[in-house]
This record gives sequence, C-alpha cells and structure tokens, in this order.
Amino acid sequence: MFADLDETIRQMLIQRGHLDSGEVDIVFDMPTRDWAAGITRPTVNLYLYDIRENLDLKDPTPWRVRPGPNNTAVKSRPDFRVDLSYNITAFASEVEDEHRLLARVLLTLLQNPMLPADLLQGQLVNQEIPAFAAHPAGIIQSPADYWGALDNDIKPAIDYRLILRLDLQQEISVGLVLSSQLRVGYQANGNGLANAEELLLQIGGRIHQKENPEQGISGVTVTLLERGLDALTDGQGRFRFSRVPRGRYTLAISVPGMEEQRAELAVPSNSYEVGI
Repeated sequence: MFADLDETIRQMLIQRGHLDSGEVDIVFDMPTRDWAAGITRPTVNLYLYDIRENLDLKDPTPWRVRPGPNNTAVKSRPDFRVDLSYNITAFASEVEDEHRLLARVLLTLLQNPMLPADLLQGQLVNQEIPAFAAHPAGIIQSPADYWGALDNDIKPAIDYRLILRLDLQQEISVGLVLSSQLRVGYQANGNGLANAEELLLQIGGRIHQKENPEQGISGVTVTLLERGLDALTDGQGRFRFSRVPRGRYTLAISVPGMEEQRAELAVPSNSYEVGI
C-alpha cells in the first residue's frame, strides 16, 4: 500500500506538476550524504520518515456489527487511520535549479489538498486521501537534528503529511439472537382449572440510518405502543424489550428534532431493524 502511495505522488508530480520524468528523477530514497554524492541529474526526493496513528480520527468502537446471512451477525474491526510524513527535498548542481524544483513541487501539493482520484494506484483506489503541505506544526522540530542523523548538510525541505485509511480485513461471523422465549403457566388445581401456558418473548432490534444501514442511531426512544414499553437505543442503535407475547405491534420511534415515526412489526420475526 505504501508503494501505491509513492507511485500516486509520483504521477501527481508528473501529470499535475508537469515535471518531466525524462529530465528530473523522482525518488523515495534516504537522502544521506553518500546518496546525494551519486546524483547525476536534477532530483526530487520524497523520504517517508514517519508513520503514526491518527488519534483525531480514531474510531472508539472496538467492533462494528452488521447483519449477515441466515440470522447471523458480522463483526468487523473499524478502519485504522495513519499519518504518513514525507520530507521533500530537491537536488541539482545549481541552487537556483533546486529552488525552482521545490517551488513547482510545493505549488502542485497545495493545488491538490486531496490526492487526485484518477491517479490513485492499487489499494488506494476509491479512497479519499487528504494531504497537508508545509504545515507549521510539522513533526520535524529541529532540521539540524534531522539532517545530522542522515549525516548530510541542512537543505530546504517541504514537510508533506497524508492521512491513509487501512482496512484491517478482520471479520467474524457470529450468531444473531433476535428473540428468546420464556414460558409461564400453572397446573390444574382442585377447582378443575385446565393447564395454561403463555409464551413470552424477549426481542432485540436496531434503529439505523435508512441511507446507511451500518450506521446505528443512539439515544432514540422506542415505544412498543400496545404493551406500553419504552426503550432507549445504545451507541450502536440497539434496543430490547422483555416479556412480549406473540402478535403484531406498532413501534413508535422518537428522535429529538424529528417527527415521531412508526413501524409495524410482528413478534416473532427474522428482523427487528428499522431505518429512519
């Protein structure tokens, strides 16, 4: 995936920045003194020097749950967001040529705050990748320390940060319990009462966005009108009612700032999900 990102940036500099790959090399090497001594023509170097989790975009939910086939549920890990930081420098025989290269690269980066969708390579296709160039709060606080670690002279450089989404590709299929049964009754006594038994169910459902069924809605008041039962959805939009007899019911759904909505449901059922 990182190689796909490198190639995407390369193509952006060539196609959007009009850097002629026949005249200017675009590389991703560590810019040490020995490496720089071997350069034979103008070069733009993008060195990936830092990879770390983006905590601002971290999903606090350890698992996401969506309905699967045959009354199952599928648990998946949320996407992992990482910041990737490049240090971009230009190398040429003349300082003026280095500055021209850096200026053209910086202008290209600033003109593309999102990596162009038509240039995305490999696993990056269909991602939205924001990018930040020359941000004042860059990770490198001391250029002297950075270049000293590379055993090279200090050079002007552009700090370039991108936010990448990593699909952890972890899914677990589990059983989905929609209802459980409780039977209550009494035996015949001396008055000749016949045996009686009542089947009561505990049902669990979910309120989600109609356009995005995987996005549950929390804090929704759900009322089973015929039984006078109320429930409040949790962080994933789930609700539960206990001791519900078989039958048909009306579910009243109240969301702050919206008109009350109603849905008909049968108990038992294969699903108690409602999209609003």
